[in-house]
Amino acid sequence: MSLSEIELEIVEKYELLGEKRYRVRIKGTSIYLNVAANNEQEAINKANKMIKELSLDKLVREIFK
Repeated sequence: MSLSEIELEIVEKYELLGEKRYRVRIKGTSIYLNVAANNEQEAINKANKMIKELSLDKLVREIFK
């Protein structure tokens, strides 16, 4: 499973200390990422970057074997 195959969904939008934040879930898992972003697309991009940096794509690949 490549990074592009991982489906993400925004489950919550909120504001914390004047900063827009998004809670993003990797579909099919209970893995959530919290990111600060100006809009939903930026939130998805930041979540994808975090997934790559943390090698979560490898973990998700193992889950869906």
